[in-house]
Amino acid sequence: MADADGLSFDFEGRLDSRPVHPKASVPVALPENSSSAAVNVAPSYDHSAATVARAERGRSFRQNVYRNWLRCLCMKHRDDENDRFCSSRSKLDSIPLQSKERDRKNEKDTRSSKVGPIPLDLEIEILIRLPAKSLMKFQCVSKMWSSIIRSQRFVSSYYAMSSTMRSHRFIIAFSNGESAKREDKRLFIFSSSYEGDESSSSLVTNLDMTIPSVTVISFSTCASVHGLIGSTRSGPFVVCNPCTGKVTMLPCSGTHTSFGYDPVDDQFKALTQVSPYPYQEPNVLVHEVLTLGGGEPSWTRSKVTTPVYYTATRKLCINGFVYFGAWSPRNRIDPVIGCFDVRFERLSFIKAPMAVVCLEGESILIEYKGKLAAIARHPYKPFHSFDLWILEDVKTHDWSKQTFKLPFSLGLGTNLTSPGINKAGEIIFAPKCLSRDVEPFYIFYHNVERNDIRKVTIKGIADDREFRRRYGLAGDCCVHISPDHVESIASI
Repeated sequence: MADADGLSFDFEGRLDSRPVHPKASVPVALPENSSSAAVNVAPSYDHSAATVARAERGRSFRQNVYRNWLRCLCMKHRDDENDRFCSSRSKLDSIPLQSKERDRKNEKDTRSSKVGPIPLDLEIEILIRLPAKSLMKFQCVSKMWSSIIRSQRFVSSYYAMSSTMRSHRFIIAFSNGESAKREDKRLFIFSSSYEGDESSSSLVTNLDMTIPSVTVISFSTCASVHGLIGSTRSGPFVVCNPCTGKVTMLPCSGTHTSFGYDPVDDQFKALTQVSPYPYQEPNVLVHEVLTLGGGEPSWTRSKVTTPVYYTATRKLCINGFVYFGAWSPRNRIDPVIGCFDVRFERLSFIKAPMAVVCLEGESILIEYKGKLAAIARHPYKPFHSFDLWILEDVKTHDWSKQTFKLPFSLGLGTNLTSPGINKAGEIIFAPKCLSRDVEPFYIFYHNVERNDIRKVTIKGIADDREFRRRYGLAGDCCVHISPDHVESIASI
């Protein structure tokens, strides 16, 4: 049983330095020295009376350890409150001698008396401020704590606090390339604390998790959606949580699946495209919607009586809507943006300029100040300038266009993409793939108001020769970045 410092106790209360791994829904290979690796071990149990007695003593010991830890936090909180109260008094205030003696006596009596049970509300307030990996360990302290941590209300409150008080994470995901054998393929997910200083020239990343038999390419989507990472590629659709190490394989094809979140009903949903049935009209396209979380997953089927479309861009979830560029096989001169309403499970189309959904050129969908936007560049010229198209009104299909010139060329040619913007409103540019050589990974931040660019080194992203050799990293390793990932304990 692990405590707050990462140590563990056996059933007889002896200190055990071996790390304890929480149970996960899918076995996931995590980096070494990780405290949240998922393992599937079938233990053998001894049901003798002595063993049961030792287990009961160990369970009681563990509960006392954590409750004493919480009591210490409560006493420290009370002492801090008293210190703040005392420091707020003016030095010129006169305090009667009898009052001082009475306060000392009351404080002595309080400290010597036994601390009573900790209120449940206070326990929840303490738990909600702990890191996600610690909460995964604390689920085995008691059934009550496990019930609290798994409750939907606690999960939602934890995300709300993470989005406002905790530092956001910079997520980088890539696989070891299409050339790797199926049994050797892996998806690596790195993360770093979100940059707080604009003048920072480097970010240090850590390997959060490794998912076997999963790979992503340039056209794939591997993006953050309300604390979870959804990855689309051939095979099943993969959803993972880097903070808890849990992975879920959805029973739908990843190639034609969109992953979104409904903030009103607090639900995750997956929209997957299926082939039309032979007896249906050619202009009918069938989709299936999988509702996740809040109970058992359920499939519902809906029909969209629109011309069959082909997805042309990556998918992006913004404020309860999933957007993607699309073309009609009959008319390629009128590109559209597919818009899936996650809450009401409706799919509609928005007229878009040719440059926004361009198969021959480079167009990238991003979220820009809460709105859907697209970065369009010339496919064959050096990257000296770009057009920023912003969807101003969804109902009237109104787009605005701004043209920006870079102060200098980034030197990446066509090996360039944009994962979005940061909190400061800077547009992020990054290479599409890792370099074939063992060298640091760089990203660029473009401030459109000052028209300047700063270069940031990402340390720990495959710049280790031994790491590259061990996993067979080549030059076709496509990189996917989520610059504003919020820590969550949600699972589906």
